[in-house]
Amino acid sequence: MIKYYDMSAITKRVRDATKVSLDDIMNENNYIYDTEEFEHRFKRFTGAEYCVGVSSGTAALHLALEAIGIKKGDLVATVSHTFRATVAAIKYVNAKPIYVDIEPHSYCMDPLSLKKTLDDNPNIKAVIVVHLYGNSAEIEKIADLCKSRKVKLIEDCSQAHGTFYQNKHVGTFGDIGTFSFFPGKGIGAFGDAGACITNNVEYSNYIYEARSWKEDEIGYNYRMSTINAKFLIHKINDFKKVLQEKREIAKKYDEHFKNTLVNSGVEHSYHIYSILHSHRDKLMTYCKENGVELKCHYPLPVHKLPAYKTDKYSLPVTDIISQQQVSLPIYPGVDWERVVKVIKDYDNVAFKVRAEKRNKYETSLEIYLKNNPGKTEKDFNL
Repeated sequence: MIKYYDMSAITKRVRDATKVSLDDIMNENNYIYDTEEFEHRFKRFTGAEYCVGVSSGTAALHLALEAIGIKKGDLVATVSHTFRATVAAIKYVNAKPIYVDIEPHSYCMDPLSLKKTLDDNPNIKAVIVVHLYGNSAEIEKIADLCKSRKVKLIEDCSQAHGTFYQNKHVGTFGDIGTFSFFPGKGIGAFGDAGACITNNVEYSNYIYEARSWKEDEIGYNYRMSTINAKFLIHKINDFKKVLQEKREIAKKYDEHFKNTLVNSGVEHSYHIYSILHSHRDKLMTYCKENGVELKCHYPLPVHKLPAYKTDKYSLPVTDIISQQQVSLPIYPGVDWERVVKVIKDYDNVAFKVRAEKRNKYETSLEIYLKNNPGKTEKDFNL
């Protein structure tokens, strides 16, 4: 079975260095607070002035919203085609999500839809743009819209490690960029971990202080562990090589499939290689039966999940993408040729089945019309 994602293909490359770091941690008994080297490395990696490590991507979003001053009842615009943590963080601060539709070619926030949303809701205080699948939204247009309306901008870069727009790493265009280092991400930790990057010292100081318990207020337990910080340093050191390998696989897939279109000026990091398929569920079942695991991101938009459900919004592009999106395995060492073959085999089989059904239909129609003079195909279908 070709797994959708095989983390061992990447982690085995940093195993020896990680063992040394683990011995150092146990010898020094410093399990929580030693994150400065990681923060320094990651801010250099992204080009940001400040970086604060936290316990997860969700914690990063939560603290980012607090840092920019979002409070109970405030309106925050974001997309519904994302992992639910984006919206959960808005709920954590008792704010209200306002959903914006996505572009059909990039699956990221549509600047035109955002403009209309801002026009219709002048009290919106912040926007969370999601750079999805390793692609970048049209972030300059979105940042300009936010600046012109004096709206704060958070970039959710949980799936965009190594993604650049006009030679600038995503997460550095808005007020704060948030990252997840969940094990399956481009740069993945031992467990949950995350970070906030910013060029604003006040935001950085707030997040740094807020991630730990306090005495004068409630505070949070959002600290990054030392073992994750050390492990992530090794993953950062290896990431350029991983990224190049994934981009080479993406080129191979591009020769066979119509992938997400990349906006001009974007360097895609291919956290996910996504295609659309009108028979998505049948394709996934066929592939699994034939030794290839595919995934779907995401079968239900957030605004249709039970905990977040609302009928207020019409998001036609979001709905279509959620019904047809398929994610292909993309990681160093994956047998991409086998993946292509199995998908092509399904399409060939499905085409033959549809042709056979059509032939049977036409034969039955001919018999019906012959035996029922004056009737038409419309009568037959009735």
